[in-house]
Amino acid sequence: MFLRRTIVLTFYTSLTIGATAQYASSEHIRSSGVPQTVAINWTDASNDLGRPGSYGTLAVPLDYNSPQSENNTLILDILKVDATKEPRLGSVLTNWGGPGLDAMSWLSSQARYVLAMTGGQYDIIGPDPRGTGKTLSVDCYKDSEERTRAWLLTPASTNSSDAALGAAWSYNEQFAQHCFQNERVAGSVMSTAFVARDFMKIVDALTLEGEDGLLRYWGISYGTYLGQILAAMFPDKVERMMLDGVLNPLEYQQGWETGPSVSASVSLKEFTKQCIDAGPFCALFRPNISANALYKRIQDLKESAKHVPIVMGPNITTDIVTYDEIAEASDTALRSGLAFGPYLAGYLNSIMIRDTSEYNHTQYVANRSMIVRDNTFNADSTQLIRCSDAMLRAEELADIEHHVQNLTDLGDWNSDYIISSYMLCSQWKIQAKERYEGDFRAKTRNPVLLIGSPYDGRTPISGAFAANKTLEGSVVLQHNGLGHTVMYSPGICAIAASADHFVNGTMPKEGTVCEQDFTSFSGKGMSDTLDLLGEF
Repeated sequence: MFLRRTIVLTFYTSLTIGATAQYASSEHIRSSGVPQTVAINWTDASNDLGRPGSYGTLAVPLDYNSPQSENNTLILDILKVDATKEPRLGSVLTNWGGPGLDAMSWLSSQARYVLAMTGGQYDIIGPDPRGTGKTLSVDCYKDSEERTRAWLLTPASTNSSDAALGAAWSYNEQFAQHCFQNERVAGSVMSTAFVARDFMKIVDALTLEGEDGLLRYWGISYGTYLGQILAAMFPDKVERMMLDGVLNPLEYQQGWETGPSVSASVSLKEFTKQCIDAGPFCALFRPNISANALYKRIQDLKESAKHVPIVMGPNITTDIVTYDEIAEASDTALRSGLAFGPYLAGYLNSIMIRDTSEYNHTQYVANRSMIVRDNTFNADSTQLIRCSDAMLRAEELADIEHHVQNLTDLGDWNSDYIISSYMLCSQWKIQAKERYEGDFRAKTRNPVLLIGSPYDGRTPISGAFAANKTLEGSVVLQHNGLGHTVMYSPGICAIAASADHFVNGTMPKEGTVCEQDFTSFSGKGMSDTLDLLGEF
């Protein structure tokens, strides 16, 4: 999972983290080296969680290249949710994607779901990766006014005008320079390779609590890239691993992915199909119109707004609908599956028929949800992590024009957003202390379960098949859900397969296909699927 509007989401984040966040707070860096194996310090979190669980901290090397040097200890924040069933089988480590999502907020809100995915017999451990939460906080700007100006001037996409591509290149260059000036020390120790080593330090620490020193891991979206690096660096330690919404590792490693460009239109077409099937429950439904015709209407609306933005009211901030806003709303809603399908339909319909009342409602709900969600992570850390991992660099725009053209040819509106993010990493100036540059080929102790959907607009199933080629013995489970990972398009079939893998080591048969339980216009959600599974 990645950010389309780096500056926009960073601006939202700055509302809560402030403009003067330090490279790392004193409570999270100490002045002595880290012993080989140290214990996790646990405190009770049950009252906060509403279920049995603990907060934890663990000292790890800030720089694994100099593990015993002074001023080289980082304190990881960890959240643990206790298993709900007996016998307990140990612990599963998790990563929720981003990169840049903190585990504390996501695990606390989605504990029931991940317990179901892992069978309920494991404690679930969510470490805040470097650059997230309080674990090595970062801020590339240090000045909220400058950040706001950059947000206002940076094009949201690279195809919104003839000048947008060049402008995005220039403003991304400036953002990269800000990160180098203000966060080059922290940014050098935020690579996924270092995060993988942090996770293995947690595995080691759990041996002091009676566990067996083997890795059990559940990762979604970017968390699948972390999982693939864990598998490549520590193959003999992998006891259980499930990756959902799998990134193509070699493309992500280079910094230019093709999957999202191709899958965006596939995702939107599935949305229009579900809309037509839902009939009047979908605001975009019209009698005697096909899903393909509805898809074309949406595309035409978007293209029309590119040339002449649509006025939906008197507020210049919220009531001028542009190409960027329609594309961004579509991407957000399609990623979120069940949670946003009806709002996307209402939003697009209101613009088509110029219904200001419906527009005001759907636009407000969507924007509020986006701001709340995006405030749970630091968008600067997303780029500091992502660009630490990306290998491709460019001196000028001409050096990457063939990549830009390739993505433009492959897709439409989604390409416009991801190109800007990729251009930033091409201009990155911070050198990671360690970056995984291998081929991801691994024979793990036990095989890895890979889950993907053809309708996932962020990480299509092609990423799972790419990982399947490098992870010996792995199996791809196809989950036909509209949304980014099973979490946003839940289905008992996929959840049960994942749980069976963790509890019994079972792998589904090659070619197994699962369906999501409910469509986008059913009025159902994750809780309805989990209710069918029982208590977790």
